[in-house]
Amino acid sequence: MTRALEPGAATEHDPVLDDGPATVLVVDDTETKRYIIGSWLRRAGHRVLEAETGAQALDVAFGAADHGDPVDVAIVDVRLPDTSGFEVCERLKSDARTASTPVVHVSASAITVSDRAQGLYRGADAYLIDPIEPEVLLATLQAALRYSRARRRAEHRVFVLSELARATMLVNAAATLEELGNAIATGASLISRAPAASYIDGPGDSARRTVIGEYGVEPKQANVPPALFDTLSRFTDLGEATGSTSVVITAEEWLRTLPDSLASGPVHLSMCRTKTARPPTALAVPADAARHPEETRALRELARTGALAVEAFRSYAREHALALDLQRSFLPSVLPVSDLVDIAVRYRPASDEAEIGGDFYEAVAIDDRLLVAIGDVAGHSLHAATIMGELRHGLRAYASDGHEPDAILERLNTMLTRYHRYETATVCVLMFDPRTGVIDMANAGHLPPLVLTEDGRAHYLVAGGPLLGLELPRPGTTRFELPEKATLLLYTDGLVEERGSDLDEGMERLRAETVRDTAPRTDLAALADHLLSALQGDERDDIALLLLRRT
Repeated sequence: MTRALEPGAATEHDPVLDDGPATVLVVDDTETKRYIIGSWLRRAGHRVLEAETGAQALDVAFGAADHGDPVDVAIVDVRLPDTSGFEVCERLKSDARTASTPVVHVSASAITVSDRAQGLYRGADAYLIDPIEPEVLLATLQAALRYSRARRRAEHRVFVLSELARATMLVNAAATLEELGNAIATGASLISRAPAASYIDGPGDSARRTVIGEYGVEPKQANVPPALFDTLSRFTDLGEATGSTSVVITAEEWLRTLPDSLASGPVHLSMCRTKTARPPTALAVPADAARHPEETRALRELARTGALAVEAFRSYAREHALALDLQRSFLPSVLPVSDLVDIAVRYRPASDEAEIGGDFYEAVAIDDRLLVAIGDVAGHSLHAATIMGELRHGLRAYASDGHEPDAILERLNTMLTRYHRYETATVCVLMFDPRTGVIDMANAGHLPPLVLTEDGRAHYLVAGGPLLGLELPRPGTTRFELPEKATLLLYTDGLVEERGSDLDEGMERLRAETVRDTAPRTDLAALADHLLSALQGDERDDIALLLLRRT
């Protein structure tokens, strides 16, 4: 059985919301006086607590606040056997649990102007002289209640709004769907001060439930079938429409759907869908923890914020997939096939970038030699990828015209400075003869290739030169020889750069990793995968990797 929850009506007696009968603490050392005042209050429908000393009064007031049923008004005699009513009032007003509790002083002896002034100065909200008429006492009580209840409602509203702001910050800071599920459940628990659960269905196979079984504990996640969100939608009147709603569901009906620990009683469910045909985003708390209209509105707003965040993850996933497809379209679709060499390539996009990068590799047959290259255009953008495409196609064109690596880089640099001023790129170009192993190499600011020999030694091929985009003199081609069964590794800086680490340290890690274990070295594709796995690099940067082995 579900019940639509309007964010305005209280579900039961609540001291924050009620304008009806109150809980009144009567403090007087005279039993007869406590009885008379108590009888007036009870006939008016109020609940009465009694204390005959100041210490008892404080124990009763603080205990009631700790149990969630605070005293609404304290009527305190000024003359008490263990302390003065003034001191009791000061203690109540100085404690956060009872600071908003109105205190009415009553006295038959401390009746001078200075006595009354002292009582009011020390925190009392009213000061009555005994004997008191019942109508005056009840009218004073009602006046004090109007002020205290308005203050409590305002304080409660501020508390809920501040917790909603905290929850919204958690949602907006979530970098993954797992963090988002935790943020929504944690935010719901902060607002309700109770157990909570969130239900999100993001892109791919990512439908999950996050449960906080007790306020203040760590959330726990579990995958759920996507069909669960259809069931949650049937609890509400939302259907397939967009928007947000809240309902109260019986524990029995809830447990038939989900064995959540928060369902020891009725459950408050808030849900939002931002686009039609999308799974809704939902959160749940115990119904008795969401009785106030402020909490109902805040939980509904949190569900809306979570749904928008899920949609942002969906948009990001689509953009990332499109960017990755576009990036790969710029890379060679076919690699040279030869009995003399094996080639393996890998490309890993930046994990937190939806834009495409400028990393690229090239491998193409030019007559009886192989043109092999690696490069990186500065930046992550469509513009950087466009420059990368131009450089790669220019590289092929100049090589097809018979130019050597140093001349290829000169022409690429002229092209870049003429048509893309203020842009820079690093490129390493090699012309490799697979029959002899001769490598003619020219490097424009790129990281040096690494050679791994068959006997497990590794060294870099160092040949420097300024990066492309600068009008500086360039060295000529440098010649090397790749031994038989040796492997040549070309890579971009994302493989070896790590935050807080020197680049030289990263290059040494790469060298050490290639010689660490002989098992990955036996298969070129396995070596490429091993290096990507073992060397985390900078996940904010793309990685292009080309491995060539002379067989």
